[in-house]
Amino acid sequence: MRDVRIALIGFGHVGRAFARLLLLKQYLLRERHGLNPVVTAVVTAGHGWARNDGGLQLSALLSSNSLPEGGRPPAIGSLAADVLIEVTTLNPRTGQPALDHLRQALQVGMHVVTANKGPIAYGLKGLQQLAAERERQIRFEATVADDLPVFNLLRYGLPTAKVGLVRGILNSTTNYLLSQAARGVSWKEALAEAQRLGIAERDPSNDLEGWDAALKATIVANAVMGLELTVDQVVREPVTEEVASRARATAQRGQRIRPLVAIGPFGTRWAPVEVGPDDPFFAVDGFSMAIELDTDVAGRLAIALHQPHVEQTAFALLADLIDIEMHQ
Repeated sequence: MRDVRIALIGFGHVGRAFARLLLLKQYLLRERHGLNPVVTAVVTAGHGWARNDGGLQLSALLSSNSLPEGGRPPAIGSLAADVLIEVTTLNPRTGQPALDHLRQALQVGMHVVTANKGPIAYGLKGLQQLAAERERQIRFEATVADDLPVFNLLRYGLPTAKVGLVRGILNSTTNYLLSQAARGVSWKEALAEAQRLGIAERDPSNDLEGWDAALKATIVANAVMGLELTVDQVVREPVTEEVASRARATAQRGQRIRPLVAIGPFGTRWAPVEVGPDDPFFAVDGFSMAIELDTDVAGRLAIALHQPHVEQTAFALLADLIDIEMHQ
């Protein structure tokens, strides 16, 4: 049995879901993988922090809306942890301060796992170089499509395969809005419902204007295809109420409009695209997401995640944590 000391940075919906999952799976982690997860620190920007180098009681932290300690939180470099789990709020324009969190953790010898797409979109190459220098690992499966296994599929299921073209529905909010429009639901009603369910933010502009999808496309282009794409190179065509009206008319013709990322020799683009019944994305409805990889030796593969929630994001973090510990 090996203790794995974890510092959790961020304790919102995803951080709390991860803590619940650790409690739920602690027996299997010990029995199947020989791992005993010990959370030694939970740190937030505005809701306090908690630290116990011998291990915190997660059930007690989950029962409260705030953490016991106030004031300035401890520096990441001072935390007693083997792995940093970073799940702070996304900054879609710079990736900060999450990017600095990951750098600081690697510099002091921690492995890092994140669901935060910002630092991976803006700083992946530098983070990978730093991880290699420190002989640490960095994992980010949750950044693209919750627990849809994009990177682990390539790492373990498609060795030596080269990906030449990627398409994907990688933004749940816009896929839901266009799916609802196809059913005749008004734009205002669909958006309000997405916000009520916690899928869409109160300010949905990052989703509707394509920033979320552009970050994910950048990650896939660089991590999967070995490109050096920047976020501002992704062409974005916003999803608007006018596009939703087109989706309604398109559905009457037996087609669908899907918010598709496309990455290939032609560049990288996110746009609402009309697809027919023979397209693998035709049936990817509502909050569901999917990705299609066109490879040189394994053919064209498509995988989908049906109606994901925050628990799937948490599971991707846990899977990455296990992967790191099993391959040290």
